Amino acid sequence: MEQKTLITRAMKGDHDCFAIAVEQIQDRSYRIAYSYLHDEAASMDAVCDAVEKAFIHIGKLREPEKFATWFTQIVINQCRMQLRKRQPIIYTDDDDSLGFAETPPSDELMDLQALMDQLPPMTRTMIQLKYIQGYTLDEIADMTELPPGTVRTKIYKAVKQIKLAMCSEEKEACLR
Repeated sequence: MEQKTLITRAMKGDHDCFAIAVEQIQDRSYRIAYSYLHDEAASMDAVCDAVEKAFIHIGKLREPEKFATWFTQIVINQCRMQLRKRQPIIYTDDDDSLGFAETPPSDELMDLQALMDQLPPMTRTMIQLKYIQGYTLDEIADMTELPPGTVRTKIYKAVKQIKLAMCSEEKEACLR
């Protein structure tokens, strides 16, 4: 069933349609939250809190076709709230014994991640939304409640900063 139809029904009180609509975008929402918070549990909490808020306020949604954008905005707001409340995390030696078998990331990927971590959370999220999730600048502007020009400028400056940092030798040649 099309998302607009699901949301229209959800707005009329069909809880099953709401659940299906959220299920369709839950993975993307989690990735956005994770790019913002860099913490698995906190990201899950942010998405769960967003589902609760969206469920309560679904009747306030004006345009059912913009549900995904509206929901993403709620997720981002939940992430912001968590960042405000966040206490420093202290890791112990026991954290290494979780037993996850991961392929070690390449040096370039680690460098890129380190550079991304230096960016403000909102800028990181905008880059995630644009280049990984495929949202347009206007959609990102709606989600972040920023003007499209501001979104474009922040993304452009961050990408340029990352490119400059990633280029070890001929910086000018890398930017072309």
